[in-house]
Amino acid sequence: MSAGIMLRSFAAVLVCVLGVGQTRGETPWTAVLTQQALAAGYPATLPPNLSMVLGLATQGKSVQVKQLVTRAEQKVRTFNVSVAHHRDLVIFFVDEGTQATVAYLLGPGGRLRKAVSYQIGAQPRELSASEAHAGYVAEVRYWSGRAQEVMPSPAH
Repeated sequence: MSAGIMLRSFAAVLVCVLGVGQTRGETPWTAVLTQQALAAGYPATLPPNLSMVLGLATQGKSVQVKQLVTRAEQKVRTFNVSVAHHRDLVIFFVDEGTQATVAYLLGPGGRLRKAVSYQIGAQPRELSASEAHAGYVAEVRYWSGRAQEVMPSPAH
């Protein structure tokens, strides 16, 4: 058996044994956090105006989500999974000091679909990809790190 075939076979077995294979275009961190939110997340509602701007609902409709929440001083982060459509993921970063919020709508593989920002009580404003990039990267880094904390360790 050639080394290449043996390596591919070993990788396939490792994926099956450890359960680290990606499904439906999800990255492991989004899959882990989605499952955690659905199983133990807090029930919450995305506001109607934000739901509409993100393209998740029609005018006046809210979106029911299950939510993971973290807080560090005046910074609040939430990872939200739509109850009706589990592939609709929204990450929020809220600075309570400035009352500024940025919401990131994720697509398959954790890809950024849309980002909006708003001040509490104001209308959301869609961000361009370049405006959203730095914050999006920071949130992906934060949430993927959190997913690593809850992922089961591989057997030795």
